Amino acid sequence: MDALDTVSLSILLGALLVLVGILSSLVALRFGAPLLLVFLLLGMAAGEAGPGGVRFDDVRLAYLVGSVALALILFDGGLRTRFATFRSVLAPSLTLASIGVFFTAALTAPVVVYLLGLSWLEALLVGSVVASTDAAAVFFLLSGRGLRLRPRVAATIEIESGTNDPLAIFLTILLVELLVAGDRPWPSIVLSLLGQGVGGALLGLIGGRATVLALTRLALPQGLHAPFVTTAA
Repeated sequence: MDALDTVSLSILLGALLVLVGILSSLVALRFGAPLLLVFLLLGMAAGEAGPGGVRFDDVRLAYLVGSVALALILFDGGLRTRFATFRSVLAPSLTLASIGVFFTAALTAPVVVYLLGLSWLEALLVGSVVASTDAAAVFFLLSGRGLRLRPRVAATIEIESGTNDPLAIFLTILLVELLVAGDRPWPSIVLSLLGQGVGGALLGLIGGRATVLALTRLALPQGLHAPFVTTAA
């Protein structure tokens, strides 16, 4: 019974925390602050180092939730992007997503070495973690200032935001592998990551085609299309 009470209380507190985060968007809109920054501040306040005092150290659960959220965010961005727009801005988006990620990590590393006294590999790891940008935060800041982007510029930012996440993740995993398994040659790590990237892209293409085929061929009951697409993603 105590376990059930703990679960119920956790659901209640979690729901209240999410509601506070959603309502705080009104404050963010008023002052032009990034909404994601507000959510981060609320999470820090609710954590064990803040007044909330909620202890959480389950790395596996955090990784699971983060992976699912990232997959759905990338799927949503791809779903709302027209293929013609994607083709027209693919080259500048990939350039920003690749060179931009490496350049940001390289710029961050010396600062981290100087301020925190970490090794260069550890500093590059910190730079890789913060190298990925987010279109939602950028668009939120621009709309809060009343700025309107040209369609091509907006599409470039959105697609760059979606493509830089995998590159930042690959770079982070590469550096973690080098730090943890220093005796493993880095070319084998790079080849492993490339294989995962190509395999993931093929699975994404096949899965996307299969999802479209299923939606057009199967007469699903009303209301099940969204859950089907979400789980397929």
